[in-house]
Amino acid sequence: MRLICFGDSWTAGHGIEEDESYVKDGNPPMFIERLRLMNSWPRWLANKLDIGFVNFGRCGVSNEMILEEVKKIIDDNFIKEEDLVIVMLSHPHRFRTQETSPLKTLNKLEDLLKGHKRFYFNSFYPTFMDEDVEIKDVPNFFINPSECVSDVLKKYEQDNNISVWEYQSRSQNCPEGECFHPNMLGYKIIADYMHFQIKDKI
Repeated sequence: MRLICFGDSWTAGHGIEEDESYVKDGNPPMFIERLRLMNSWPRWLANKLDIGFVNFGRCGVSNEMILEEVKKIIDDNFIKEEDLVIVMLSHPHRFRTQETSPLKTLNKLEDLLKGHKRFYFNSFYPTFMDEDVEIKDVPNFFINPSECVSDVLKKYEQDNNISVWEYQSRSQNCPEGECFHPNMLGYKIIADYMHFQIKDKI
């Protein structure tokens, strides 16, 4: 079994680096990109599961772009039946068109990943917050669809008075409705949370 992960910058590891010159750089030099990909939550979750991992996270992508990435990897027969697939969803309105909807995109992901062990998580914005969607219509593999992993980080920061955000930022300084990216501690906390949520389901 391997851990195969898809998502946006919250999966790609933006914020791992300590050099603030990359704060808005979604396409940094190769060294920074590799540093991010190799130290984001997929690594720490794979360590807990004692398996290898592949991180397909990409900065700035929409859920529809994540869907296309999953389709390509499936079509290339890269994902095996025994692999564990986790998709951390991006902001539901990023690059959204009138032809798409969060539920349609999620159902298409489900069609592609049917037969695989798979789970979905929200990164920093609930996928269905602005939609008329009932929880019963959401696939069972979506972990806490009305919450985000960013909520877990905010609670940890509040309880422990320590920054879990890039460049030692604090969440109270975030613009309303937005969030910084995690730092390495933040990505480890996300991995702990994911492990707790899925360990009895795989």
